[in-house]
Amino acid sequence: MSTITIRLNNDEQKAFNEYAKLYNVPLSTLFKKSLEEKIEDEMDMKFIEEYEADVQNGAIELYEHNKVREMLGL
Repeated sequence: MSTITIRLNNDEQKAFNEYAKLYNVPLSTLFKKSLEEKIEDEMDMKFIEEYEADVQNGAIELYEHNKVREMLGL
């Protein structure tokens, strides 16, 4: 396991510690969880942008609900 040092000013330290106390988690857990969520959000946005580009380029075919029912014989 490695150790990383993060420098915080007094206001940041107070705010982050209070937030960690609010959720009853160690500060290190709060930082790790926050970073994981940020990475996940950015990856989600990348996939959404790629999907929207594929739709725009016609690489993905979209169907209306009624068309899908018709295709399935429902």
